[in-house]
Amino acid sequence: MKTIKRLFTALLAVLLTLSLAACNKDGEKVNIPANQSVSEDFQKNMHQSITTKFLSVAAETDDGFYVQLNGMFIYYIEKATKAITILCNKPECKHEDITCNAFFHAQALWASGDKLYYSNGDYVEENGQYVNYGERLYSADFDGTNRRTVQNLGFVPGGDTSSWIPLAMGHRGIVYFTYSGVLYAMPLGGNIEKDAVAVWGEESADAGQSLNLSAPKYTLWADGDTMYFKVNIPQNDGTYKDTLFAYDPETGEVSQVWQTPDGSEVGQWVSTGVSVSQWYVLEGYIYFYLSGNDFWRTNLETGEHEKLANTSDKTEYGTAIFSDDYLCLMNDTPEDKSGQQYGIGGNNYIGGDTIYVYGLDGTLVKEVSLKSLYGEIDGIKHCEMVFCSGNEIYFVADASAQTWSSGSGTMNWNRALCCVNIDTGEITQIYNW
Repeated sequence: MKTIKRLFTALLAVLLTLSLAACNKDGEKVNIPANQSVSEDFQKNMHQSITTKFLSVAAETDDGFYVQLNGMFIYYIEKATKAITILCNKPECKHEDITCNAFFHAQALWASGDKLYYSNGDYVEENGQYVNYGERLYSADFDGTNRRTVQNLGFVPGGDTSSWIPLAMGHRGIVYFTYSGVLYAMPLGGNIEKDAVAVWGEESADAGQSLNLSAPKYTLWADGDTMYFKVNIPQNDGTYKDTLFAYDPETGEVSQVWQTPDGSEVGQWVSTGVSVSQWYVLEGYIYFYLSGNDFWRTNLETGEHEKLANTSDKTEYGTAIFSDDYLCLMNDTPEDKSGQQYGIGGNNYIGGDTIYVYGLDGTLVKEVSLKSLYGEIDGIKHCEMVFCSGNEIYFVADASAQTWSSGSGTMNWNRALCCVNIDTGEITQIYNW
């Protein structure tokens, strides 16, 4: 019997007021605007949050951000004040389980038009029993009310047993999603049986029954009229390379437009990995960073590579996030793989007290110091950037620590969601958990 991974009384069926009044961390009443302005385009700067440990999904409106903390609960951050509010107005709610109105446990989240959209593959409680509806797309008003099922994202409920969590992304009225190793596209609100079109992947005669257990790991993207997706493609020499494809929704044509360059193309890489640490497609270019290998971009039409900035004079390694305006690099470093002293194994980064902000042309714009935060929060082990919007960078400072007693360990979680202003260097602590 399949193990129930997530329990969710989806569509909690609570129709709240038109403007949800909730309490922020100080107990003050905050009104979350029910109507907010946002385009129907894919939000590039929010999408990169899925690559971080501490912030799984995020969405942006003109007035604020929606972020999912603790992997389950949605919070709203007002841009102007940095006030944060959990998306729940239930009296006496402890915001700890599926009964909380802010419990989304979303695998994807985006804002488009006048709605929030999120995907979730949970079981739904009906008449005292849990029914598996598989991965579905839901919508909600911006204040969290009026949740609705939009469409199915799986041909068979719970049928996708591939090794990667199914993905979903919305762009200009089209929903892109993965199922059993195949990438599909269909109109928002469409019928998966009638409207889903296979974009790429090894599609079986009956997509709903034959499962691809060695499914590729997709990363989805969109810019302008083009949808992009990146997968790690095996090479003849047994290695793998990040490979970017472009999809034209009008013609249905898929073409390979980029692959991680060889050392012979761009000079010797400092390190030997083949997967980029961060990438960003904008107006016909892919901007990318390999830790220890500088900032680069490639013209997707000509294939010409260009080094934008030599980052090794600032930090040997580091992690990066990008936006339409900036390339941001933090001077954190890989933890000692032999020690595995913190977190999950030896692939984590530790430290990080300075962010180097570059323009898209590779010019160093600003050095932003986070050193004062280390004096305010004891035991910070790592600062991790999660997204950049306008002239502000949002990041998580992690001071969690593991204690040992009688041979067993206990993790004491201590994290702070923060924002730093690129122009002024001012740091705001938004939320602690």
